[in-house]
Amino acid sequence: MAKINQIQNALKELDGGAFQKLADSYLLRKGYPQINPIGSVAGSNKVRKGTPDTLIPTSDGKYVFGEYTTISSDKVYSKFSDDIAKCLDEDKTGIATTKIKEIVLCYTSDLSAKEIDNLREQCEESKINLNLFGLGAISYDLLEKHPGIAKDYLGIEVDTGQIVSLDEFVTQYERNKLATTLQTEFHFREDEKKELISLIQDNSLVIISGQAGVGKSRIAIECYRQFIKENKSYKAFCIFNQGIDLFEDIKSYFSDSGDFIIFVDDANRISGFQYIVHLLQTKRSDQNFKILVTVRDYALDKIKEICQPIGGGAEITINPFTDEEIKKLLQDEFEINNHLYLDRIVDIAQGNPRVAVMAAQVAKESNTLESIRDVTELYDKYYSSIKTDLEALEDGDILKVAGIVAFFRNVDRTNDALMSTIKNVFGISADNFWKASKKLHDMEVLDMFENEVVKVSDQVLSTYLFYLVFFKEKLIDFSILINELFPQYKQRLIDAINPILNTFNFDEVKKIMESEVDKVWGVI
Repeated sequence: MAKINQIQNALKELDGGAFQKLADSYLLRKGYPQINPIGSVAGSNKVRKGTPDTLIPTSDGKYVFGEYTTISSDKVYSKFSDDIAKCLDEDKTGIATTKIKEIVLCYTSDLSAKEIDNLREQCEESKINLNLFGLGAISYDLLEKHPGIAKDYLGIEVDTGQIVSLDEFVTQYERNKLATTLQTEFHFREDEKKELISLIQDNSLVIISGQAGVGKSRIAIECYRQFIKENKSYKAFCIFNQGIDLFEDIKSYFSDSGDFIIFVDDANRISGFQYIVHLLQTKRSDQNFKILVTVRDYALDKIKEICQPIGGGAEITINPFTDEEIKKLLQDEFEINNHLYLDRIVDIAQGNPRVAVMAAQVAKESNTLESIRDVTELYDKYYSSIKTDLEALEDGDILKVAGIVAFFRNVDRTNDALMSTIKNVFGISADNFWKASKKLHDMEVLDMFENEVVKVSDQVLSTYLFYLVFFKEKLIDFSILINELFPQYKQRLIDAINPILNTFNFDEVKKIMESEVDKVWGVI
């Protein structure tokens, strides 16, 4: 069944209370401020008698009245004619008709052209504007502009779920039990915060770069929240990467007029980041966009190249914490005060707050210095439950598949060329690859979307799995990546190898890579 038919059928099945909730949300998205649902009972889908169903104060001291109904087409005209009469009765509303700016009617049926004209004349006699949103208008808006309402109120998935609110972004991020939390207090970086807020105010695009785990997302979220608080006209969205193309979602969410701020975390990992940049190129005179982007330092040039058509954007680099700042973070967030633990974690973290948080969590759990001897052992310990579960399966292909997904970032089973490459290069058939992917999804190692796309559930875990498969356990020979996938997947190699070199034993990794790189270099 076409999505529009699903939406229209679902709207017609709503009872009055549920439709009132949906209609209030719909009007809020349409730009009507300060929704006061006086005809709706908070916390339930029950309704209460009164006029109007919803009262909306406007900035000029007047009001918009909202009236809703789910009754059938043969009765809706009579119902609304009575509702308008009640709205114009000052004794019933307590508000003078001179203060009523507009009456809005929302309904899940149809009105004829003659009926609409009669209702308009009824309002015009009192010099009041009438706006109508029937089944057709609401259903197509939910499909094209407000898919979130279709999902929340009708249970119908219209988009890919990658454009979300900040709260939903954090919730989805934190849902992964192995992700390092974004819920810590904001520490230090007050100067960077002031600079970033100023850049957001003055620019359409701001790029935050820095090493993996240095705190780019944390400062971005802090400034994003403050900007929204101080600029209430902006509709705020975040991109939660699921490895699915963003084109259709962007068309749906950003076709309206108004001010928008969009937070894009790890832009180099987003499928279709260029479409977000395109918003700035094609925006209309009634639209304004602010785009806040984080990107790892090694991928900065790639993102700047994509942003070049709109001037490249403003940039800010987030540097590592000082040793004293790492210690203060550990004391404040984890109550670690033992100087031996503090010194050991500072030595391991090298200014990286994410590694410091991982080390602190491991240290608090095991209560021994030996558990945080070096970065490699720290990752082994932090992800020990996953490693143990994978080894218990006694199926080498399972871990291989995890490493392959970590390399490609995400794998789409409908991408025949990619699935063929995996079969020919790594010797794993599409069926076996997907069976292994489903097991990894059940273990919360991989995230699976729409039963077609898989990606590693956390970027730090992705780095660890790639290192584990190709360097530490050597389940797949690193030479395969060089001999079979270079230069076609050159950027993937860069994205996968850089964090390995920055995180783990550089000399060990270099030794494994060097001979194979030299061979290819010799051929070139």
